[in-house]
Amino acid sequence: MNSRIQKVPPPATPQARTWTSLDLINWTKAFFEKKGIESARLEAELLLASVLGCPRIRLYVDFEKPVPAEKLAIFREHVKRRGETREPLQYILGNTDFIDLKIAVSPAVLIPRPETEILALWAAEKVKAAGGETVTLLDLCTGSGCLALYPTSKEPRVRATATDISSEALAVAAANASTLKLDAQMTFAPGDLFGALKAEQKGAFDVIVSNPPYIDPAQRDTLQPEVRDHEPAQALFADEGGLAIIKRIIAGSPEWLKGGGWLGIEMGMGQADAAQKLIEATGSFEAIEVRSDNAKIPRFLIAQRKPSA
Repeated sequence: MNSRIQKVPPPATPQARTWTSLDLINWTKAFFEKKGIESARLEAELLLASVLGCPRIRLYVDFEKPVPAEKLAIFREHVKRRGETREPLQYILGNTDFIDLKIAVSPAVLIPRPETEILALWAAEKVKAAGGETVTLLDLCTGSGCLALYPTSKEPRVRATATDISSEALAVAAANASTLKLDAQMTFAPGDLFGALKAEQKGAFDVIVSNPPYIDPAQRDTLQPEVRDHEPAQALFADEGGLAIIKRIIAGSPEWLKGGGWLGIEMGMGQADAAQKLIEATGSFEAIEVRSDNAKIPRFLIAQRKPSA
């Protein structure tokens, strides 16, 4: 009796796993937590929302909806960059929120911090209170441009000059001004602090603001990897215990401020006493004040140029 040999069908190819928004958020949260990333769930949601091009709330409306393969591949690459190399979330997203502005950022610029928002709000108050048809503002070490752009966006009278030694940083700031439709109010000047300015601008500014490099290079190894390994060193570190650039700004500002004009500088932890003594020694300022940030750290040096004789 002949027996038939039946062909056994090959095993079915296993299907790739279907990932939903909720699956990805939960997995990424756990992965980020293992990597020591704070706000792990929030960062997972922000990355996924960016890849899908939707608001964060939409992730939960469609939490069971499968994520397309091409989007999944992009998301996985973003998660790897954030978790394995500790690249800052803002660089991966390409932007960050600054008060009520959306500011583009890249590795060419420092990522704006919440404490810098306090200085920007102070600058906005000062330009609104200034008299005249035009109010002039100077932002030294502008980086992304956030310190100049926020008060300029709130007061049409402002004409702001933003300087930076990095041409790459100025390109980011200029792009932000264009996106925010503030080009007509902004001038970008490449160069080292006041060296970027024209002689006729001496004594012309109502407000000078700066978030300069102020970290002591000796503290480099104590910084988080996001800062130490990814943000531009030129925007972070300054010699003389972090005070070198602050000293130059304090020394140079009297020549460029109007009588009665205001100076506001962001500082590092433990620098307030030295900075206050430096500005008092110029003899050019009054109403000198050190203000703290939301963590109660003395963070800002505020002073008013004495009236011109």
